[in-house]
Amino acid sequence: MTGPALLLLPELMLTGHGGHPKMIESAEPVPEGPLSRSIIDMSREANLCICVGIAELDHDVVYNSMAVFDRGRYLGLQRKIHMSSDEYLWFGVGEEVSLFDIDDVRFGIIICFDNSFPELALACALQGAELILAPHAARMGAWPEHPDAEFKQMMIRSHQEKWQRTHAARATDHNLFVMLSNAAGSSVEGLASLDDYEPAGPGGIDVRNVIANHAVTVMGFDPSGETTLRTTAEDFVDEIATVELDASKRQVNYPPTVNRRLDTMLRILSEAS
Repeated sequence: MTGPALLLLPELMLTGHGGHPKMIESAEPVPEGPLSRSIIDMSREANLCICVGIAELDHDVVYNSMAVFDRGRYLGLQRKIHMSSDEYLWFGVGEEVSLFDIDDVRFGIIICFDNSFPELALACALQGAELILAPHAARMGAWPEHPDAEFKQMMIRSHQEKWQRTHAARATDHNLFVMLSNAAGSSVEGLASLDDYEPAGPGGIDVRNVIANHAVTVMGFDPSGETTLRTTAEDFVDEIATVELDASKRQVNYPPTVNRRLDTMLRILSEAS
């Protein structure tokens, strides 16, 4: 891929993720809010496109969104469509799949748990996406108070193996690139007083028992399903990785799509739903 420089940051990077009220306390309208304005300025100064997760406030509803800022311009956002676990207590649901164009590249964004639903990758591909961005803040289970190196490496490998199966298939199915980033560390560290929070929603969830650990990982896949990027981190730390995409990797007259009977497929899906 030539042309654009693009920075992919994890799900809810700006406002935090973790199944507790802190996730939405800093929610703001996009792009009018102060965090958004700062990222717009940053994208202009760095001359690149920044895709970043933020709790978006719109008419008193908060959405788990990825906002796209391209060299000082706000291009739009993608709202998470499928909530995982207790996210339904905090966020409204998205209803659309958005596509973004920077220079000569078209990309879509599929947020974390949404990647469990292959229809969304198909929706991106049918709209001409050449790249899917897959930001995550994937929660794992409890980890020891002082995890050792072997435990950390095991957790990172576990994520990689799962995402290898999912995202390599998406890339191969639709003749496109997939780039993935995940949050690192625990998102409940540093909460000043968890006792201040009451259980939320009908039946409630006790925030003091929330487990919100994220085991890092950046990965990338080309249209053949080959892994072109894999994290080198062996600890739960922030990581920056750079990859260059080669447009020639996309196949001409790609066999799975060249004879697709789209109207028939849509009718079959409609009847099956």
